[in-house]
Amino acid sequence: MADSVKVLIGGADAELLAQVRALSNRIELVSAEQVEQRPELIPELEIVYGGLSRARLPEATGLRWLQTGGAGVDGLLTPELRARDFIVTNASGIHAEPIAEHMFGMLLMVTRRLAEAWDQQKTRQWKGYDFGASVQLLAGKTLGVLGVGAIGGHSAKVGQAFGMRVIGLRRTGEPHPHVERMYRPEERLEFFRESDVVMNSLPLTENTRHTMSWEEFAALRPGAIVVNTGRGGTIHTDALVAALREGRVGAALLDVTDPEPLPEDHPLWAMENVYITPHYSGAHPGYQQRAGRIFLENLRRYLAGEPLVNVVDKTEGY
Repeated sequence: MADSVKVLIGGADAELLAQVRALSNRIELVSAEQVEQRPELIPELEIVYGGLSRARLPEATGLRWLQTGGAGVDGLLTPELRARDFIVTNASGIHAEPIAEHMFGMLLMVTRRLAEAWDQQKTRQWKGYDFGASVQLLAGKTLGVLGVGAIGGHSAKVGQAFGMRVIGLRRTGEPHPHVERMYRPEERLEFFRESDVVMNSLPLTENTRHTMSWEEFAALRPGAIVVNTGRGGTIHTDALVAALREGRVGAALLDVTDPEPLPEDHPLWAMENVYITPHYSGAHPGYQQRAGRIFLENLRRYLAGEPLVNVVDKTEGY
């Protein structure tokens, strides 16, 4: 095929494959099975959307564009790959609603003591008076949104709907319509001092690793609740454990951890004020279809020589 473009798509359904074929007769689809059987195809791949492991990416010497099915690229790009001349795009934007719902679901479980009520139900007890003095209202509390991207922005909007005061911490300091006050990184301790609840959806980069460490936990309001659905490495785990034990953090609601998964003997497992879900906050029906639509639009743009959407800064890591 003259001027053909070899495209590797891993795990796609028949509908997406048909839509890809319909875009252009220049496209030569390659499956993950073909790559497995014929590794010599890897250097010929121009576009990759799944189906190629991180270990084999260096072999794709003809790669011009890599589309990921998720938002984070911290586990994918080695320093060598970052230095190479190809575009990386992600599926950012499709996680905002499910992750915000997950974070507020975990938060309500703590503030309304729903887990304890569920425990009572299993033993057929009715002791609502035990809860009255210890439940909390979100209304009136200050929500600190750590990382005001698509997920953080939607979380800010939901927080406002609950009647929370919403503040944000953003590298650029750029304002957001659902954030009352935006702080820059150099103002981070003031941001943490103001927060009753911190919702962290930061990506993991060299600049965001341990964004919440000893100094930040010390600055938090006593009993503050910390929610993390970004990456485990953005929080210093030992500092978090210490803050929980000392009561400076009232609860930690974690969909991600560092390390991940946690070893069986890790203290976080046994703490009563810690709630852990196994990194599924972004999951929702139709995830693959929504990610596929981003890839399809980008493929159309790529073939037309137009700028792609959701381009990742390989140096910054998001």
